[in-house]
Amino acid sequence: MAARGKLYFKGQEQTFDLPENWNLLAQAEPKEACAVSNLKTSVKKTLEEPIGMPSLKEVIPSEGDVVIISEDQTRPSPIGRVMEPLVEMLGELGVREERIQVVIGRGTHRKTTPEELEAKLSRSILDRFQVSIHDVDDADNLVLMGMTKRETPVWINRKVAEAGLSIGIGTINPHYFAGYGGGDKLILPGVSGRESIVHNHAMIADENAVQGKMEGNPIWEDMLEAARIAKLGMKIDLLLNTRKEVCNIFAGEVEQAQKAAVKALLDIYGLPVPRMADITLTAGYPLETNLIQSGKAVLLANEVTKDGGAIVLLSALDDGAGPLLYETLKEKPEPETVIKWIEEGKASPTGGPISAMLRVLLKKKKLVVVSDGIAKEQIEDMDMAYASSIEEAIETLSGQYRNPDVIISPVGSSTFPYVDV
Repeated sequence: MAARGKLYFKGQEQTFDLPENWNLLAQAEPKEACAVSNLKTSVKKTLEEPIGMPSLKEVIPSEGDVVIISEDQTRPSPIGRVMEPLVEMLGELGVREERIQVVIGRGTHRKTTPEELEAKLSRSILDRFQVSIHDVDDADNLVLMGMTKRETPVWINRKVAEAGLSIGIGTINPHYFAGYGGGDKLILPGVSGRESIVHNHAMIADENAVQGKMEGNPIWEDMLEAARIAKLGMKIDLLLNTRKEVCNIFAGEVEQAQKAAVKALLDIYGLPVPRMADITLTAGYPLETNLIQSGKAVLLANEVTKDGGAIVLLSALDDGAGPLLYETLKEKPEPETVIKWIEEGKASPTGGPISAMLRVLLKKKKLVVVSDGIAKEQIEDMDMAYASSIEEAIETLSGQYRNPDVIISPVGSSTFPYVDV
């Protein structure tokens, strides 16, 4: 009897049948995790008992602004709903609303639209507080705060640099070269200058710059050092379940809060599989914005897919390939060339690293993209295969693989599958 699989697409469950001769090793579905019962209460309790640092009450500055740094539209957390109890608590602690500012940490991602800004923060937050979107190239609004030991210049958004207290709010997730998202990434690249980002991201050539690794990963360690140089006062990392609901909140000193969040992430999304697959079917969800973000699901699937095998990605890709990804990959460059292009500015610090890693992957494996957000011709220009549906992708691969072992990752950008040896 044919096995039935499922992948999430645009937040909805898509089901499909596998051919009878396909052997389903695992449907690497995350564990069920309930949303916190009362988000407001949970946020306040977390801020009263943060990890590795005094409570919010004890770190409120007597003068200077409190700057809240929010992740941008490429991440799925409901930042406005977390910000509401945070600013309420700040008010109770004597911080007037005019002393509170919000900065969107977008790094080198495209600028957030007004509609995305409202969806991310809520109309209430936008009406009450001054909200600005970080610009990596606005020299007048960057401050050089120091230099990391790896000689990354720490150019930081002026509002963040001059704040009496900075508080970051983001999402914990696997990250394909920084180990994990969340944590220190909201400072570098989030609110850093382009020179800082390029110098940091160019370290992807290091063999330790991989997903799931923090200590010994030069990019993560450099980001952490930059966050401390930038005097990030507190970091709030949100853990979401498969429905994009907040199921846990971690606040505190940036390193300790991120490590606690990672442990909880792996408890839900770290999933063992019995052996490597010939074919892995994965979803870009919940990071479906563009191929740069959904490429994280591809690289996670890569860890459990044999050389010579195939990865199928299902994703919305509403923004297409993402900044300079298509322009880079259509040249079919060697991975080492892409790294040089990042340093030269020909490849984006956002799209360059994943371009280099995808070029490595494409030398050994097939990548089939299923999406209605990007043209077939563009996919093929990037040395990938296109399918209009999961069923079409399965039919195509059925003619190429005999009795394949298969893994399915329904929530691919968050799930961390690994071979359980």
